[in-house]
Amino acid sequence: MRGMMCVMNADVRQYEIPGRAIKLGFGKRCLLFIALVPILLGLRWILEAAFHWRHTGLIEELITPVVVGAVFAFRPLNWLGPQETTLILGEDFVEARAKYNWLTFKKSIRRENIRSVSENKWGLTVMDRGEFAARMLGFVFVPARLPEYEEVRAILVQWGGQRLPSS
Repeated sequence: MRGMMCVMNADVRQYEIPGRAIKLGFGKRCLLFIALVPILLGLRWILEAAFHWRHTGLIEELITPVVVGAVFAFRPLNWLGPQETTLILGEDFVEARAKYNWLTFKKSIRRENIRSVSENKWGLTVMDRGEFAARMLGFVFVPARLPEYEEVRAILVQWGGQRLPSS
């Protein structure tokens, strides 16, 4: 049911937002590993110096950065984004729900509380606060990869009372 609209009732529409797969080739993963090991090794040396921990031999100090770097670089990257994202567009509200493992984050904005609607190349941002406060406290994001993006965009721009340049 990914990327399809489900009708909950006549006034509320629910859209399942398809997930974005993050894929890195083996070469890029190797570069990530090569970049992470010195960073982690340097961080370990800084912590040891700051807290006056005993320095061990170079081989022993390389084990942790190599293992952590390998796990981070070579494990699947599907854990970085939400497993499930839903956009709900009601008669007088818009709501986004993102599920990360066992946590679900929800942001709902009533029609009369919409302060700004802006668009960039990734999608539409609906905010009920100023730019900084919305970044800290949340906003509703409608990704451009949503199959019904133009329909949702037209409704939300109308609610925001703004005219956005067409993409």
